[in-house]
Amino acid sequence: MKRNLSLFAVALVVFAVAVSCAASGHVTDELSQVSTQDPATIVAAVSEPEPVVEEDYSWYEPVDFMSTPEPVDSGWTSDVWNSAAVGTNGATACSNPIAAQIGTQILEQGGNAVDAAVAMIYAVGLLEPAASGIGGAGQMLVYLADQDKYINIEYLTQVPSNARIGETDTDGSSNPPSVQSIAIPGVVHGTLTALEMYGTMTPAQVLAPVIELAREGFELPARWNSNLDGRYANISAYEYTLNLYTDEGFFYEEGDIITNDDLADTLELIANEGIEGFYDSDFTDMMVDYIQSLGGILTHEDFANYKTVIREPLVTTYRDHKVITVSAPTKGGVALVEALNIAENFDLASLGFDNPTTVQLKAESFLLGCKDGVSFVSDPAYYDMPIDTITSKEYAAERAKLITPNQKMRTASAGKLQVSLTETGEKVKNGDVFDPGGTTHLVCMDKYGNVVSTTNTNGQNFGSALAVPGTGFVFSAHLMLFDNQGFRKVDALLPGAKTSSTICPTIVADANGKPVLALGSPGNWCTCSATFEAIINYVDFGFDAAQIVNAPRTYRDYMTSKSIYVENYSLETYKGLLDMGFDVIGSDISAGYSSHVGSLAAVEVLEDGTFRAVGDHRRYYGASAY
Repeated sequence: MKRNLSLFAVALVVFAVAVSCAASGHVTDELSQVSTQDPATIVAAVSEPEPVVEEDYSWYEPVDFMSTPEPVDSGWTSDVWNSAAVGTNGATACSNPIAAQIGTQILEQGGNAVDAAVAMIYAVGLLEPAASGIGGAGQMLVYLADQDKYINIEYLTQVPSNARIGETDTDGSSNPPSVQSIAIPGVVHGTLTALEMYGTMTPAQVLAPVIELAREGFELPARWNSNLDGRYANISAYEYTLNLYTDEGFFYEEGDIITNDDLADTLELIANEGIEGFYDSDFTDMMVDYIQSLGGILTHEDFANYKTVIREPLVTTYRDHKVITVSAPTKGGVALVEALNIAENFDLASLGFDNPTTVQLKAESFLLGCKDGVSFVSDPAYYDMPIDTITSKEYAAERAKLITPNQKMRTASAGKLQVSLTETGEKVKNGDVFDPGGTTHLVCMDKYGNVVSTTNTNGQNFGSALAVPGTGFVFSAHLMLFDNQGFRKVDALLPGAKTSSTICPTIVADANGKPVLALGSPGNWCTCSATFEAIINYVDFGFDAAQIVNAPRTYRDYMTSKSIYVENYSLETYKGLLDMGFDVIGSDISAGYSSHVGSLAAVEVLEDGTFRAVGDHRRYYGASAY
């Protein structure tokens, strides 16, 4: 009797499907025929499995990133793409090989790591102007060897005093971005402050090789035209900007020599007149007058009131190492610390690097940290934030319970934490007069240091695309990052607020706090994810600097819960992620590598004092050592 009832139930289901399909006009002849047969025949027909089609994975060919039997310039077998350098006196790595060499040149002349880093910042601004430059922002993490101390130098861009929520046009996605989206630049103030406090050379000495390069010229860099390609419409809006970076509107060709005399003149001004020459002078008026003539809101006072802030870095432990990174206003450092603290709850080393569960656990840990960084971190002068909670081991342990190994997290959200405006933030939001002193503090410390990790940015490529004629550089469009409608918990467009970037320059130290690895990456939230994975690979899997840079990486976009971008892990790992329900993208890219997952620069210090530096082949980075 039970069997007859079950068959009758199946028959009812098939009948219901048939009626539904008939209503929609899609009844097939096969189903019509089946519905006239007895229940046993119906069960067999409905349950017949679909034929299995074998997936063709012949295209999937992972690349060995561990070592190469072929000779390389560095003599380092892990230097698979020949993008590393080894030395006993010092080493540098950054987004352009020429800039890395300039950094080493400064070291050879007797400069310290701060001197070299500042020279490289300006050199990269010349050689890769889309990504960073004088009109942008940055954070610098310094280890002072004489004091055994870490310093966070923050020079992020700042909201102008005339900006108002709902009134200022902060559109950064139009062609070109709104002139009102331009923020007060911080690079010149921050780098010259770093030199004055912790360097050993003068601005003129540090900038001399960059000025020479700008005047004499350099051969077309590998990424120059590709950076232009996606932003050509923006820079075409300004004839001066177009002529700065193209040959009268046409792309340069391989072998062409590029010069920038206007930038050389600006650098000479900075070298000779310092902070005041850029932020409080006739040169300032020239920039302000031109920007205002196009509808911009920056004022001379905005420049004159800008200050670099010396902040306490964030410090955590990961296994038997210490990790030091930058704190708020930057979101990336807070998210990095939380993600590492979450990942520490899982035994990744026993799983192995090339394992789908390892990839999943790293991706979920990063995703949870990222969610909190987005939701709760901004300018500490304007917001009371739960950073101590977010970066605690106890909070991470609770967040880790949301992750189930081998099971994709369906949804991820920020924690149930509170954030509120400070007294200063309330005053500014209510329209009180902006007090430029509310976000500044400086400390005077020994100017000698031995390790620097610094990230600098224009935001999107070429920022606002606006370059003031005669200056040789573009301004950022960083106001696009602020909440201009009052919907978010943080990042309101408040006059004087510092930009809350995702950058997270980082130093890894041994258990005693001595640096062993300096690293960082560009790429929006990839700045955090690339650094996060590199630290795990260094600590858990024993990778050296070249291997952590060259190893395949992933990126879990915090805005989606299904997709994961994956580079060339093994086919077994790729299939394992598919089985967990991930929408795996990026694996069919030629050779399986892309700057979509960030582009690392790293310097490693061995126990015998040898320096090993490596630049990421994903973006044609370079390294230098001596």
